Amino acid sequence: MGKFLLLLTNLAFPFAALGVLFGFLFSPRRRVLKHLTRELKERFALEAPACLPQNAIWLHCASVGEVNSVKGLIKRLKEFYKKPILVTTSTAAGQATAAKNADIDAALLAPLDFYPLTRAFIRKAHPYRLFVVEREIWPNMLEAARQNGVPFALVNARISEKSTRAYKLVRPLFTRLLGQAAFAALQTPEDARRYAGLGVENAKITVCGNVKYDTLSDTPSRVDEVKKLVAELGWENSPVLVCGSTHPLEEEILLAAAPQLIKQGLKIIFAPRHLERRQEIEQNLKNSRLNYAMMSQKAVPCDILCADVMGFLQSLYTCAALTFVGGSIAPRGAHNLLEPAILGKAVLFGQSFFNTPDTARALLTQGGGTLVNPTNFKSTVLRLLEDEPLRRDMSAKARKTALSFKGATDKIMKVVENYERQSA
Repeated sequence: MGKFLLLLTNLAFPFAALGVLFGFLFSPRRRVLKHLTRELKERFALEAPACLPQNAIWLHCASVGEVNSVKGLIKRLKEFYKKPILVTTSTAAGQATAAKNADIDAALLAPLDFYPLTRAFIRKAHPYRLFVVEREIWPNMLEAARQNGVPFALVNARISEKSTRAYKLVRPLFTRLLGQAAFAALQTPEDARRYAGLGVENAKITVCGNVKYDTLSDTPSRVDEVKKLVAELGWENSPVLVCGSTHPLEEEILLAAAPQLIKQGLKIIFAPRHLERRQEIEQNLKNSRLNYAMMSQKAVPCDILCADVMGFLQSLYTCAALTFVGGSIAPRGAHNLLEPAILGKAVLFGQSFFNTPDTARALLTQGGGTLVNPTNFKSTVLRLLEDEPLRRDMSAKARKTALSFKGATDKIMKVVENYERQSA
């Protein structure tokens, strides 16, 4: 049955691909589709074998976040196997990020998940091992790896309850694929339960935590630039609310609350999740009639700053009295709640944290974070702004919580070493 379902996915692939392409071309984000002609060569596995490192350790990631999160793991895998590292990604942004990593020998866009293409790619590259990062489960990629004798494993893997229910509709397909995994190093006990229900053998499952927390640093690289920016803005003696990875709904809530927050002496920085929205965001700021500035332009005295540049968010958190992490009131599952927490900053976030349930619950339980919603966002910020002892206590507890999540990379490497020892 699983083989039949795999056949159906390949028969349906050309039609689905066309549908996705046309949908994207007519979407507001179509401008991110750049260099299409250049990318087609990689998407259709047309690279010459000489362009691919042979016998490499192959990691497949979704995009920028996943590539960055496994940076430490990549280094450890390269040291352990003493082989080149090949990274494929689903997005061009992820590929560009991987290409900057000195430990990665080749960074390519993954071939489209159509069996003839994935098979051609694997036969050209002859990878030694395939590590699938987080939730990048592509049926034909895994099937081609299996058919060509490339052991594959799930590392830093996670899966939502919603995805699990969807996958169970075609459970024979996933049982066929996931049942062949060499091992599964998963993020949480909930992930372990869900993957076991999809066919991964319990004996092959280890809960290791999330490697992205090992990359958390309490010494961000651009702190001096942020200090200079704060001085230029004249904010040295003002409390600052830093809102990271915001979405439209959260910016709407923030701008509605801003006049009263500013009246109480608070300054505000927000960093949008998607910078291609820059024009829309600036228009919203103009309409709000707030005294604002864009970080990409010359710093001028203002009350609210839009951080419309990449690479500054964690450094911006260092100047915060309070932080809010986006994608949590907007129903996106929340972004990295521990980025501000590791810096000893109290963390506000909404009830949509299905992507990071472990860290969200830990912050709430330990007292380092608190829930906000469109109704209480303003009052919660004002209450914590006025209660400095409570804010300091939350900040200390947030840091303690963040530190407790480190160590996943070491655990995954122990699983890798055990597997290779048993396979020898």
